[in-house]
Amino acid sequence: MGIVTKRRDDDLDRDAVWHDLVLATHLLEVALERQSQRDGDIAHGHFKVLVLLNAAENQTLGLKTIAGMLCFSLSRVSHTIAVLERQGLVTRGRVPVGRRAYEATLTPQGRLLVVRVLRGQRKEIRDVLLDSLGDADIAALGKISARVVEVLDQRDYS
Repeated sequence: MGIVTKRRDDDLDRDAVWHDLVLATHLLEVALERQSQRDGDIAHGHFKVLVLLNAAENQTLGLKTIAGMLCFSLSRVSHTIAVLERQGLVTRGRVPVGRRAYEATLTPQGRLLVVRVLRGQRKEIRDVLLDSLGDADIAALGKISARVVEVLDQRDYS
């Protein structure tokens, strides 16, 4: 005779929260992809690279650094940089120190694109979402989001 285990209510609650979180992150990613394509004619995955470069000192980062920050493979970052370079949004060059390392730098055209796309994100996604929440919910979302990043940033997904 097998052991019968009763499912706990808190397991059901955790399942529901997990389902909502997965769906929310998916819908947010879909909204960002559509908006990036519409306002910048750029894939959101490529746009993420531009945002990182825009925030970096001298708008320059090593390709390995970009890969690590986005949990992308180095080959994916290299391919993305090649596409962005052809579009005139970044330049690629060797790191001043080191023989085989490369870095990417955001161009003025790339900076303009970042400003345009972020303006659309703020107006159509960020403000709409955050305006639908109260101050306490916004604070909780910020705290929870920071914790999610902290926990998942420590993981190795390679």
